[in-house]
Amino acid sequence: MLAARGLALVAAVLLAVTLGARHLAPVPDLVVVLVVAWALLRGPSAGMVAGLAGGWVVDLVPPGAEPLGAHALTYAAAGLLAGRFRHAGPVAAPRVAVVTLGATLVVQGVDVVRALAVSAPVDLVDVAVRSLLTATVGAVVVPLVVGAERAVVRRRYG
Repeated sequence: MLAARGLALVAAVLLAVTLGARHLAPVPDLVVVLVVAWALLRGPSAGMVAGLAGGWVVDLVPPGAEPLGAHALTYAAAGLLAGRFRHAGPVAAPRVAVVTLGATLVVQGVDVVRALAVSAPVDLVDVAVRSLLTATVGAVVVPLVVGAERAVVRRRYG
């Protein structure tokens, strides 16, 4: 199961990089979507670990991050925040959208602050559209990921 999660994170980063290279903007942050899914399923600690792993993948895939590890810590914070909203039972799409939006704003907010610190231009409209797009994708994808993981656990452990 852990290997499948790692492969999903790598696939999400590669898909985002590929779409960005094709100038299809804005691209939803698929890593945040997966981190939120695992955080809502397993809690804050698992969300933080998933965010740390996803952030490392984002840092290592070209063009990479400066400094190395900045995305890892940011996604870990987003996973920790998302995991605080874990509850037993079905995962409702509106709740997922709000949690995904919050996690996305953490990641996007750190990126904006980092860009402003080095006097780089920031397009706030692009940030807002990307955040809303990520929340919308999260509302659709997170319940599917959580349902699939719960089905695997039921099948494995009865």
